[in-house]
Amino acid sequence: DARPSPSLPRMSALFIAISKITDRDKLNEYLAGAPASMAGHQIEVLAFDENAKTVEGTAPGNRIVVLRFPDRAAAMAWYDSPAYQAVVQLRLDGTEGFATLCDGM
Repeated sequence: DARPSPSLPRMSALFIAISKITDRDKLNEYLAGAPASMAGHQIEVLAFDENAKTVEGTAPGNRIVVLRFPDRAAAMAWYDSPAYQAVVQLRLDGTEGFATLCDGM
């Protein structure tokens, strides 16, 4: 079994967004404002790809963003921050898909 033991401490949290672009102008507006929301947060951009290739199943689109945070609390502190909440609706209006938070290693 290649899965990590549940007893191992989780060392990070990953925010993963997979989507299809539906309104490039809205998404570009989001992309212009979102980086400022990262100030003061420990965020590492692991992936940013608008041409990802799905190799299994059906993805909502080929745009993938993966961010790493020290832990889930840090991820939610960024997500819930006034700076991010000021721009997140632009991403939601410009894409169709989902975002999820999972444990990293």
